Amino acid sequence: MKFQLRDSGLYCYSSEEWQRVGGWIEVVARTRLSNKKHGHGALLQWKNMDNVLLREVVYARTLNGDNARQIRELLVDSGYLLEPGNISWARLQRYLLEEMAKAPPATTVDRTGWHGPVFATSSWTAGQADEQHYFVGQLSTSPLLQESGSLQDWQTQVGKLCEGNPLAMFSIGVALAAPLLKHAGLENGAFHLVGNSSTGKTTLLQVAASVCGAPTFVRSWVATANGLAAVAAEHNDIALMLDEIGLARPEDVDVSIYHIMNGASKLRANISGDLAAQTHWRTLALSTGEIWLSEVFQQLGKPVRAGQENRLVEIPTFGRFGAFEELHGFANSQELVDALKSRTRHCHGTLFRHWVERLTEDVDDLAEYIQRETARLTDQWTTSHMASQVVRVVKRFALITAALCLACRNYLLPWTEEESERAVHQVADAWIKSRGHIFNKEEHRILLKLNEYMNSRRFRFADIEKGIAESPYDGFKRTVNGEKQLLVKKATFLQVFGLQSRYMREIEFLIQKELLETNERSRGTLRVKINGRFERFFALWPDRIRNYLNSLSELDGLSQFPTFPSGNPEVAEDE
Repeated sequence: MKFQLRDSGLYCYSSEEWQRVGGWIEVVARTRLSNKKHGHGALLQWKNMDNVLLREVVYARTLNGDNARQIRELLVDSGYLLEPGNISWARLQRYLLEEMAKAPPATTVDRTGWHGPVFATSSWTAGQADEQHYFVGQLSTSPLLQESGSLQDWQTQVGKLCEGNPLAMFSIGVALAAPLLKHAGLENGAFHLVGNSSTGKTTLLQVAASVCGAPTFVRSWVATANGLAAVAAEHNDIALMLDEIGLARPEDVDVSIYHIMNGASKLRANISGDLAAQTHWRTLALSTGEIWLSEVFQQLGKPVRAGQENRLVEIPTFGRFGAFEELHGFANSQELVDALKSRTRHCHGTLFRHWVERLTEDVDDLAEYIQRETARLTDQWTTSHMASQVVRVVKRFALITAALCLACRNYLLPWTEEESERAVHQVADAWIKSRGHIFNKEEHRILLKLNEYMNSRRFRFADIEKGIAESPYDGFKRTVNGEKQLLVKKATFLQVFGLQSRYMREIEFLIQKELLETNERSRGTLRVKINGRFERFFALWPDRIRNYLNSLSELDGLSQFPTFPSGNPEVAEDE
């Protein structure tokens, strides 16, 4: 059967004449997923009765199956003029299948973000590959990224008002850093801006959202944990903005912090009982709220876990005017906030497209550059005393700084690289000061207890040569190679330090710092023979502990850990 596509529509040669099938329609490409094994179909392009050009990817399994009427309904509903009668649809169906077999190949993607050297969104793609990439999926009808105004409009109307305001510059950096997670080799993360009402937190969120799209780009914490995971999946390689954590159910916050940041959907079974395909994503989230995580978890009757604090980094809003330092000529912070809200409604979305286009130009060198810059800044901002949990978060701050500096270098932001680095450093410093220490959470709790115990003077130790340490003694003391050692009874040690039966993770660093002696590595205890039988103790080195705690008080304000007395108090003993 012969077909002919004319300006007036599609025709079929039958009964020795050309008969009209329908309006103008063509197959642009033969499509399939990047693995080239699934999702085969065709990219259709057609004109409706108003001469509007439309595009849609349809799957071969539908076009060539029992549900082909779905494609017919799609075309007719869009305004495609199909000639009456079933024969017209049968001819169109055959035409589309024949053209699909001859069309040039193309790749379809069903999620935003990086696909090899190409960055895909529901509205546009950037980067060069061997073949064209087209977006399909639920976002294709309701695009996530929207644009209004020009890049220059955003720079002059929005960006200029952020200059000199560290939290606003940092928020923009979160939006720019999200597409760099893959190349930096870093995990998902979130930053939670905490402050009183009407300080400008939501405005900071809207400013960050304006990098990517309209004000509707901001999502709410009011959702189920599964709903928030679905939203995170839509934001693969794109920042996620979540407003007002206080409105969410504490149970959903508890689950979502791990769920969103782990970047994978729940394991589920499909209708046949087999394991369904998992959804994966990478994202940086920016959150706001008037309450801290600890207040959220108080409602659940449990403490915040260290892993949750590292994933959702809490930053107190700071500034002379709420969340702002510079008013840029406005009479007060409210006028500045009103101006930013108004301007982000009219200027948004263009910065992200220009940013991604710039990233894809040098995509082969991007990973090496970002990793080098992130490592340089991390080394510059960390000290030997900083624990792994703190360094892990500092790396995230460093990535945001690298993103801001790269954007400045490419004239995408209306301020300098030095201002970018200074702004993020101020935010990171505010986080550390709010955190109160630079240790892992478990280490800090033990150090506080240790400091309190060593200062209390309430403990009593008997000389080991006496071989008796009944109540009220905490254990024995002895001298080893000229150094004093305290042997604390195991039950006493666990009680004083508030440890559970499984305690090794919390005392591990005491062993690593050689503050605690052990000859039973799996237990952390020291097995000592007393009165002819072996007993287990926790063996502390008081002088080493004293020196270590004193060294922590010289960290230039990075740690608010209590200072250990400079004196040398003697351990009480029964003479």
